[in-house]
Amino acid sequence: MTFEQAFLKVKKKFEQADASGLSDFAVQVTFTDEDCGGTFYAEVKNGKLSVEPYDYYDNNAVLNISKSALLAFIAGRTSLDKAVAGGEAHVQGDASKITDWKNTIKKAPAKKTAAKKAPAKKTAAKKTTKTTPAKTTTAKAAAPAAKAEKTEEKKPPAPAAAKAAAKPTAKPAAKASAKTTK
Repeated sequence: MTFEQAFLKVKKKFEQADASGLSDFAVQVTFTDEDCGGTFYAEVKNGKLSVEPYDYYDNNAVLNISKSALLAFIAGRTSLDKAVAGGEAHVQGDASKITDWKNTIKKAPAKKTAAKKAPAKKTAAKKTTKTTPAKTTTAKAAAPAAKAEKTEEKKPPAPAAAKAAAKPTAKPAAKASAKTTK
Protein backbone atom coordinates (compact mmCIF):
# COMPACT_ATOMS: atom_id res chain seq x y z
CA MET A 1 0.00 0.00 0.00
CA THR A 2 1.38 3.41 -0.91
CA PHE A 3 1.31 6.46 1.34
CA GLU A 4 -1.44 8.06 -0.75
CA GLN A 5 -3.64 4.95 -0.41
CA ALA A 6 -3.02 4.69 3.34
CA PHE A 7 -3.63 8.43 3.82
CA LEU A 8 -6.90 8.34 1.86
CA LYS A 9 -8.04 5.36 3.95
CA VAL A 10 -7.34 7.28 7.16
CA LYS A 11 -8.89 10.49 5.83
CA LYS A 12 -12.05 8.61 4.83
CA LYS A 13 -12.47 7.40 8.44
CA PHE A 14 -12.62 11.03 9.57
CA GLU A 15 -15.02 12.36 6.90
CA GLN A 16 -18.00 12.39 9.27
CA ALA A 17 -15.96 13.35 12.36
CA ASP A 18 -17.55 15.49 15.06
CA ALA A 19 -15.03 17.87 16.64
CA SER A 20 -17.57 20.44 17.77
CA GLY A 21 -16.85 20.03 21.48
CA LEU A 22 -13.05 20.20 21.22
CA SER A 23 -10.66 23.09 21.62
CA ASP A 24 -8.15 23.77 18.82
CA PHE A 25 -5.19 21.41 18.43
CA ALA A 26 -3.05 19.73 15.79
CA VAL A 27 -1.49 16.26 15.57
CA GLN A 28 1.20 15.33 13.07
CA VAL A 29 1.31 11.65 12.05
CA THR A 30 4.24 9.98 10.32
CA PHE A 31 4.01 6.44 8.96
CA THR A 32 7.09 4.43 9.89
CA ASP A 33 6.61 1.62 7.35
CA GLU A 34 9.41 1.12 4.81
CA ASP A 35 6.98 0.79 1.90
CA CYS A 36 4.57 3.47 3.12
CA GLY A 37 6.51 6.35 4.62
CA GLY A 38 4.93 9.78 4.72
CA THR A 39 3.52 12.50 6.95
CA PHE A 40 0.09 14.05 7.38
CA TYR A 41 -1.68 16.10 10.00
CA ALA A 42 -5.03 16.31 11.70
CA GLU A 43 -6.12 19.73 12.93
CA VAL A 44 -9.17 20.78 14.92
CA LYS A 45 -9.88 24.46 14.45
CA ASN A 46 -13.12 26.21 15.39
CA GLY A 47 -14.82 22.84 15.96
CA LYS A 48 -13.95 21.45 12.52
CA LEU A 49 -11.46 18.69 11.71
CA SER A 50 -9.08 18.79 8.76
CA VAL A 51 -6.87 15.87 7.74
CA GLU A 52 -4.30 16.84 5.11
CA PRO A 53 -1.10 15.23 3.69
CA TYR A 54 1.41 17.85 4.90
CA ASP A 55 3.77 18.51 7.80
CA TYR A 56 2.43 20.60 10.67
CA TYR A 57 5.22 22.26 12.63
CA ASP A 58 3.22 24.07 15.31
CA ASN A 59 1.56 20.90 16.62
CA ASN A 60 0.48 19.67 20.04
CA ALA A 61 1.63 16.09 19.44
CA VAL A 62 3.63 14.00 16.97
CA LEU A 63 2.75 10.36 16.37
CA ASN A 64 5.22 8.09 14.59
CA ILE A 65 3.36 4.86 13.89
CA SER A 66 3.05 1.98 11.45
CA LYS A 67 0.02 2.18 9.17
CA SER A 68 -1.39 -1.13 10.47
CA ALA A 69 -1.09 0.06 14.07
CA LEU A 70 -2.76 3.40 13.20
CA LEU A 71 -5.63 1.67 11.41
CA ALA A 72 -6.07 -0.70 14.37
CA PHE A 73 -6.02 2.28 16.78
CA ILE A 74 -8.56 4.23 14.73
CA ALA A 75 -10.83 1.19 14.43
CA GLY A 76 -10.67 0.66 18.20
CA ARG A 77 -8.97 -2.76 18.01
CA THR A 78 -6.02 -1.51 20.05
CA SER A 79 -5.14 1.42 22.27
CA LEU A 80 -2.40 3.97 21.80
CA ASP A 81 -0.73 2.66 24.96
CA LYS A 82 -0.57 -0.89 23.53
CA ALA A 83 0.86 0.37 20.25
CA VAL A 84 3.56 2.30 22.12
CA ALA A 85 4.30 -0.65 24.42
CA GLY A 86 4.51 -2.98 21.40
CA GLY A 87 7.02 -0.70 19.67
CA GLU A 88 4.65 0.11 16.80
CA ALA A 89 4.23 3.75 17.84
CA HIS A 90 6.14 6.61 19.42
CA VAL A 91 4.48 9.74 20.83
CA GLN A 92 5.99 13.19 21.36
CA GLY A 93 3.96 15.90 23.05
CA ASP A 94 0.42 15.67 24.42
CA ALA A 95 -0.85 12.10 23.83
CA SER A 96 -4.35 13.08 24.98
CA LYS A 97 -4.70 15.18 21.79
CA ILE A 98 -4.10 12.04 19.73
CA THR A 99 -6.86 10.27 21.65
CA ASP A 100 -9.14 13.31 21.21
CA TRP A 101 -8.48 13.20 17.46
CA LYS A 102 -9.38 9.50 17.32
CA ASN A 103 -12.55 10.07 19.35
CA THR A 104 -13.91 12.53 16.77
CA ILE A 105 -14.82 9.56 14.58
CA LYS A 106 -18.54 8.92 14.61
CA LYS A 107 -19.16 5.64 16.34
CA ALA A 108 -20.19 3.42 13.40
CA PRO A 109 -18.93 0.32 15.26
CA ALA A 110 -21.13 1.35 18.21
CA LYS A 111 -24.19 0.55 16.08
CA LYS A 112 -22.89 -2.99 15.64
CA THR A 113 -22.23 -3.20 19.37
CA ALA A 114 -25.71 -1.88 20.10
CA ALA A 115 -27.15 -4.52 17.77
CA LYS A 116 -25.32 -7.19 19.74
CA LYS A 117 -26.61 -5.78 23.01
CA ALA A 118 -30.15 -5.38 21.69
CA PRO A 119 -31.09 -9.08 21.95
CA ALA A 120 -30.18 -9.05 25.64
CA LYS A 121 -32.40 -6.02 26.16
CA LYS A 122 -35.19 -7.60 24.11
CA THR A 123 -34.97 -10.78 26.16
CA ALA A 124 -35.28 -8.79 29.36
CA ALA A 125 -38.16 -6.84 27.88
CA LYS A 126 -39.91 -10.06 26.84
CA LYS A 127 -39.61 -11.46 30.35
CA THR A 128 -41.05 -8.28 31.80
CA THR A 129 -43.81 -8.24 29.19
CA LYS A 130 -44.72 -11.86 29.89
CA THR A 131 -44.83 -11.27 33.63
CA THR A 132 -46.74 -8.01 33.47
CA PRO A 133 -49.76 -9.28 31.47
CA ALA A 134 -50.12 -12.27 33.81
CA LYS A 135 -50.26 -9.93 36.78
CA THR A 136 -52.61 -7.63 34.93
CA THR A 137 -54.89 -10.53 33.97
CA THR A 138 -55.00 -11.77 37.57
CA ALA A 139 -55.77 -8.27 38.80
CA LYS A 140 -58.50 -7.87 36.17
CA ALA A 141 -60.07 -11.21 37.14
CA ALA A 142 -59.93 -10.36 40.84
CA ALA A 143 -61.37 -6.88 40.37
CA PRO A 144 -64.94 -7.94 39.38
CA ALA A 145 -65.12 -10.42 42.28
CA ALA A 146 -63.96 -7.74 44.71
CA LYS A 147 -66.52 -5.30 43.29
CA ALA A 148 -69.28 -7.89 43.70
CA GLU A 149 -68.32 -8.44 47.35
CA LYS A 150 -68.29 -4.72 48.01
CA THR A 151 -71.68 -4.33 46.33
CA GLU A 152 -73.21 -7.07 48.50
CA GLU A 153 -71.78 -5.54 51.64
CA LYS A 154 -73.24 -2.13 50.80
CA LYS A 155 -76.82 -3.40 50.24
CA PRO A 156 -79.22 -2.08 52.86
CA PRO A 157 -80.82 -4.66 55.14
CA ALA A 158 -84.15 -6.04 53.98
CA PRO A 159 -87.25 -4.67 55.74
CA ALA A 160 -88.70 -6.79 58.58
CA ALA A 161 -91.93 -7.44 56.68
CA ALA A 162 -89.99 -8.83 53.75
CA LYS A 163 -88.03 -11.06 56.12
CA ALA A 164 -91.20 -12.36 57.70
CA ALA A 165 -92.73 -13.07 54.34
CA ALA A 166 -89.61 -14.92 53.31
CA LYS A 167 -89.85 -17.32 56.30
CA PRO A 168 -91.60 -20.55 55.49
CA THR A 169 -94.88 -21.13 57.22
CA ALA A 170 -94.59 -24.89 57.08
CA LYS A 171 -92.97 -25.20 60.48
CA PRO A 172 -95.84 -23.71 62.39
CA ALA A 173 -98.26 -25.82 60.44
CA ALA A 174 -96.25 -28.88 61.22
CA LYS A 175 -96.31 -27.97 64.90
CA ALA A 176 -100.05 -27.46 64.75
CA SER A 177 -100.65 -30.85 63.19
CA ALA A 178 -98.43 -32.44 65.76
CA LYS A 179 -100.52 -30.88 68.54
CA THR A 180 -103.77 -32.06 67.05
CA THR A 181 -102.54 -35.58 66.79
CA LYS A 182 -102.00 -35.86 70.52
